[in-house]
Amino acid sequence: MISLQLYIEGQEVELHDSESVVLNQSLQDVRDISKVFTDFTRTFNVPASKRNNKIFKHFYNYNIVGFDARNKQQASLYLNYKTFKTGKVKLEGVQLKNNNPINYRITFYGNTVELKDLLGDDKLANLDVLGDTELTYSGAQIKADMQSGKDISIDADTIDDAVIYPLITHTDRLFYDSGTDTANTFNLSVGSANKGLVATQLKPAIRVYAILKAITNKYNINFSTDFFSKTNNIFYKLYLWLHRKKGEVFDEERPEYEYRVHNFAVQSGSSTLAQDFSQFHFFNRRNKTRFISVKVTAPSVDYKVRVYEGKNIFFEGEFNGDSEPIPISEQKQLSIPPNSVLGNKISVSIITASQGTFSVDMRIKDIDSGILPVTGRGSIISTNYSINIVKVSLQQEMPDIKIIDFLTGLFKMFNLTAFYENNAIKILPLDDFYASSTRSFDITEYLDKETSEVNSVMPFKNIDFKYNSTGSFLADNHNKANLLEWGTLSYENDGVSEGDSYTIEVPFEHHKFERLKDVSGGYTTVQWGWSVDPKKEEYIGEPLLFYGHKVTGGTAIGVQELAGGSVTSIDDYFIPSNQVDPTQESQSINFGSQVSEYTRTSVDASLFSTYYKTYILDTFNQRRRISKYKAYLPISVISELKLQDKIQIFNNLYKINTISTNFENGLTDLELINEVADFTLPFSTFDNDIPVLVSDDLLTADNTVIRASNSIERI
Repeated sequence: MISLQLYIEGQEVELHDSESVVLNQSLQDVRDISKVFTDFTRTFNVPASKRNNKIFKHFYNYNIVGFDARNKQQASLYLNYKTFKTGKVKLEGVQLKNNNPINYRITFYGNTVELKDLLGDDKLANLDVLGDTELTYSGAQIKADMQSGKDISIDADTIDDAVIYPLITHTDRLFYDSGTDTANTFNLSVGSANKGLVATQLKPAIRVYAILKAITNKYNINFSTDFFSKTNNIFYKLYLWLHRKKGEVFDEERPEYEYRVHNFAVQSGSSTLAQDFSQFHFFNRRNKTRFISVKVTAPSVDYKVRVYEGKNIFFEGEFNGDSEPIPISEQKQLSIPPNSVLGNKISVSIITASQGTFSVDMRIKDIDSGILPVTGRGSIISTNYSINIVKVSLQQEMPDIKIIDFLTGLFKMFNLTAFYENNAIKILPLDDFYASSTRSFDITEYLDKETSEVNSVMPFKNIDFKYNSTGSFLADNHNKANLLEWGTLSYENDGVSEGDSYTIEVPFEHHKFERLKDVSGGYTTVQWGWSVDPKKEEYIGEPLLFYGHKVTGGTAIGVQELAGGSVTSIDDYFIPSNQVDPTQESQSINFGSQVSEYTRTSVDASLFSTYYKTYILDTFNQRRRISKYKAYLPISVISELKLQDKIQIFNNLYKINTISTNFENGLTDLELINEVADFTLPFSTFDNDIPVLVSDDLLTADNTVIRASNSIERI
C-alpha cells in the first residue's frame, strides 16, 4: 500500500482519507514540442482539523494575524515517509460550511515550476547587480574597449570580456577601400584623411553568461553548469547587444544620468550598518523605528536627489547647489518588513546632466519605543562623486524583455530541458537529458492488462523554427532575394498532407552580418552588423543575440573618437558572428543550414541539426506511437523512476511522456513513446532478466532528404 505524506515547513499536514491525490509528471509532450519541463503541480483539499488549523493558523479568521498566504511555504511530499518531491505550497483558500471551516485548499508546486513565479514580470533591467558596472561612454574609452573587453565580477566569479564593443553600427554603413582616401567617409581603410568608424556608432554588448549570473544573484537560483558553463563555448561566447533604443546611446543634448553613490566611507559608530556596493542595509535586531536624513554639498547646477528603500523610490526632489533634501528637523521614517530583523536596502542617487562634484551625507537614526531619540546611534555616510563624463549603466541599457521570456528563448534555441536535482536546476539539451540515464524499469508484471491504447503521435505536417524578427537591412535583403527568411527552417513531414503547422519562435532579433571586401582587393578580417531597417533608417528590432569573436592582428581599421577628428589605426577588435568561430566550421545559431557570412561555405551545424534533429526524426517516424498503459507500480519503482529513465514492457522499450499516479487506489497511468531504433535493453536494478537485443530489419539507416535550398528539410 502506498501512503502519501505532506510536510509544510517541517510540520506534517493531515490529509483526507478519501482525497484522491494524483501525481502528474510530464517532460516534453511530443504533441507540443516547445514545452519546457514542468514538474509536479497539484491542487487538493486538506481537512480543517485541529492539526491543520494550527499549521494554517486559523486562516479563515481574518482577525488572527498568522499564516501568510501571500507567499509559498517550503514543503515536501513523501511516499511511505520516504522523500519523493520537494517544492512549495500555496494556501489558496478555505471552504466554510455554516461559517465553520471544512477544508483548506492548497497547491503543491514542484521546485522547477517555481521559476516562473519567482521571476514574475521582472525584466533584464531589474537585474540590480548589473547597475554596479558603469562604462565611460567617450570616443577614447570606446576605442580602448573595442580592442580589449571589460572583465566584471559577480558573486566572486570573474567573467572575462564580459562587456565588449562589437562592430555593429546603429546608423553608418561601413565599407573598406584601400584605393581611396576621402575624408569624412565611413571607409575603414587607414590613410592620411580623417575617415572611418566613429566610435560612438558602437554600443556595448554583454555576455549572456553574465546575465545568467546576475539572475542567480538576484533570485538566489542555482543553475547547474552542464550547459550554462564557461567551458561550453556554444553558450559562453554568446552575447546580448545593449541596444535599447534607436540610434545613438545618447541624443546630441547631454541627457540626465543617474549616478550611483559608490565606495561609502562609513564613519565610527556604524555597527548597525552594512556596506553593499552602492547600497546598504541596516539591521533591526530590536525592532526599532528608523529615520533617515540626507544632506548634499553640490556646485551651482541643477540636479535631482533620489532615495530608494528597497526597489521603491522613498524620496525624490529637485535642487540647485547645496541642499538638505531630507533635513534632520524633518527626518522621514523608514519602513521595516514584517517579521524581519533586516531592513530594506537604502541607496541615494544624484541625477543630473551637469558636471560637478557632489558629497552626500546620510544619517540613519533609531528610536526605541517609548524612549527619546538616541542620536548617538546614528551614522553618517559620505562620498564624493566627480561627474565629468557620460556614463553607461549596464542595467539601464538592457533591452526591453522579461527575464522569463529571455530564459524561455534560450531554452527554445537549444532545446533545453530543466529538472530539479540535488538542490539545483539542472539544465541539459533534450538529447543529453535522455542520455543522462541508462536505467530501464521492466513493469510488465505490474500492468493492468485489461486496457491499453496505441495512438498516433504527431498531428503536424510541418514545424517552422524561426526568430521573432529578421527586419534589419541585410537580413531583409536576404529574405527578399531568397524568398526565405534568414536563419529559419521549415521542417516538413514528408508524405503527410493533413495536419497543422507548428511554429517554434524565439523572442530575439537575428541579423545577417557582412564580411567586408576591399573594393581594391580581397576580403578583410572585418565582419560587421548594420542596425537599420530596409529604408536604411535607424532600427530597434528585438533583443539581438550573437557570438562575439576576437580578431587579433587582423586587417587594420581606422577609428575616430569624434566625427571628423584624428584617426587611430587598430588591428584588434571584436566582430559579430552567427557562428561560435566564423573562421572555420563551427556551431551556428541559425536554425537551418546557411552559407557562412565569413567563409562563404555552407554551415551545417545548425540549431536544428545539433539540438532538434534526433528528437524530431524520431517523433515524425512513421512507426512512432504513443502507448497508454495502466499499472499498479510498487513503491520501489515509483520512488525511483525519473522522467529520463526508460520503461520496458515485454520486449519493447519506451521513453516516458507522462506519468500520473493516483495514491488513493495505487493506479498509475503511463503515456509512453516507443523507441524506433535498434537498441539493447539495459540492465535494470529492478529487472533480473538477461538483457534482450531488439532489432527491426525494416528500419532504414537514413531517411533524411535535404533540399538544395538548405532551408527546408524533409523526412
